[in-house]
Amino acid sequence: MAIEKDAEKILEQFSKALDDVPELEGTVYITDNLNLNREDESEQTDSTKIVRNARTDKDGNVIVKRADWIN
Repeated sequence: MAIEKDAEKILEQFSKALDDVPELEGTVYITDNLNLNREDESEQTDSTKIVRNARTDKDGNVIVKRADWIN
């Protein structure tokens, strides 16, 4: 079958390409790789800082442009 011949040809090309790859020694790291963990800490956020530059109505609701894709 043509598919089998194509697959064999591809495998042959890969094996020839692997012959050109040089043999390398293992990589050695100078520093120790440690798994450093820290405690999770929550921070208080102030929502007024987030919306202070936004346009708001008299009730404090943020005014945004209506999406173009909404009918």
